[in-house]
Amino acid sequence: MQASALAIITLRRETAARYEQVNRLWLMACTAYRRLNEAPVQNLRALRDAAARLDQLSRGRAALRRDLKALAD
Repeated sequence: MQASALAIITLRRETAARYEQVNRLWLMACTAYRRLNEAPVQNLRALRDAAARLDQLSRGRAALRRDLKALAD
């Protein structure tokens, strides 16, 4: 069963919107991690949490990018 053209367009738009949101969160996580890493006195727990959040968002971002590429084909 093939999806209609309208359903594919809607799916692309929804996926693109999710990617934009995750990308903004990823940029904020990068900034937070960089600030924690460059701080004169490092809070290791916060740094570890920020690194985990950044890794989680990076994986989610990569998955959404793959989905967008698959939908573009």
